[in-house]
Amino acid sequence: MSQNDLFLIFGVNGFISLTALAIGIISYIRTKKFLASAIETRGIVVQSVFKSSGDDGSGSMYSPMIRFTDRMGKQYDFTENWSSNRPDFKIGDEVIVLYDPARPQKARRGGKKWKFFFVAWLVGGLGILFTGILLLFLIIMLFVPFNFTN
Repeated sequence: MSQNDLFLIFGVNGFISLTALAIGIISYIRTKKFLASAIETRGIVVQSVFKSSGDDGSGSMYSPMIRFTDRMGKQYDFTENWSSNRPDFKIGDEVIVLYDPARPQKARRGGKKWKFFFVAWLVGGLGILFTGILLLFLIIMLFVPFNFTN
């Protein structure tokens, strides 16, 4: 392996690692900002939205469409981003809704806080993991002499 090959590997790994870390941090900050300004209200499941299906019909995914009323009395419908292979809710079920008063059309179903941070922790965690591996290899390269040949 030549020195140029090694630089290419470290460069690509570094770019991917730091990009994942940046996406995780940005997602975390956006989620914290949303939760800080969000208003909690109640909504009603009005429909179970079919998302996708496998070729044989076995991969069906559903998301609840939820209707809620904001503080100004205006009604909004939104479809939850999370899907499951069986509808989680029945039509008419009441759910907690969080919405930003400035953008109520971007509402989210309330619930467990980990759900809101899932993307941030997953992508950011992978960024931390691969950045750590990259740093470990760089430290090893400082202390272990390598003979680069072309």
